[in-house]
Amino acid sequence: MSIGSRVMNTLGKVIFANKFIAAGFILLLADLVMGIIGAFWTPYSVSSTFSFSSPPSWRHLLGTDAYGHDVLSEMLHDTLSTLLVGFGVGVLVALLSTLIGLLGGYYAGKVASVIIDIITITVLTIPGVILLVVMGSYFRTANLGLSYSITILALALVGWAFGARQIRAQVLSLSNREYIIASKLIGEKSYRIIFTQLLPPILPLTFAQFLFGTLYGVLSLVTAEFWGVLPATSSNLGTMLAFITTNAAYVSNQWWWILGAIIPILILGAGIGLLNIGIDEIIDPRLREIKAPKIKRKVVITTDEGNQVTIEA
Repeated sequence: MSIGSRVMNTLGKVIFANKFIAAGFILLLADLVMGIIGAFWTPYSVSSTFSFSSPPSWRHLLGTDAYGHDVLSEMLHDTLSTLLVGFGVGVLVALLSTLIGLLGGYYAGKVASVIIDIITITVLTIPGVILLVVMGSYFRTANLGLSYSITILALALVGWAFGARQIRAQVLSLSNREYIIASKLIGEKSYRIIFTQLLPPILPLTFAQFLFGTLYGVLSLVTAEFWGVLPATSSNLGTMLAFITTNAAYVSNQWWWILGAIIPILILGAGIGLLNIGIDEIIDPRLREIKAPKIKRKVVITTDEGNQVTIEA
């Protein structure tokens, strides 16, 4: 069996060993597949117009918006860009929080750890959406557009701190274990201790930070678009919500338009929530479901006729 096959088999066992992780993974995969399909195919072109504000029908499953566009086509088209921003933020948040948490926990009590703590506390006080508002105002003044790449970087730079504190606390606990102390006494290099002995046990926390960063990135992007921070030329679920608000769709009861903008976000949130529950069960054994073994025994029953019947109970 090749290495790739072994990795896939191991990954499959980990995913489907826990029902919450399996359900969350399926929801995230469905959301991503929907976005990928929308990037290449939609029932109608997003620029095509039909009757205005039509309710759902067999021709338009999610109806049309106030501009006559097919809502389902818009939803499919705008999902992938939104998810990619979220995944980008999630990856950077996971990397930064893990690296900074490892260094802060391993070098606890030293000058480097104090500096990391000060930076972490400072970053915790900066909301990501507010940072986007400030940056959007500056870029607009300079006649520049706030691109997705800058948005991802900005959100990641202020989104890692909470996870870094969690990982740092876990690393502090691991650093007092006998095998870590023994490695230090025999002169093992610090980078080998950090990346070969401390990193593997905290990988579930790293994955949890990826999930947090993904949801944080999506919600921040949608909020920034809703507030008009990012240019209206960008196309994502936040843009849909901004147009929904502009046209007061909630007042005219165009629920199908609102539903089209939030379905992918709801699926993402549900998937991440289920994955977090599954990860919590892996990290904390007290949360795991323990199934009592079924013990079968044979019982002999005497019937009214005096016959003996053996059954399993």
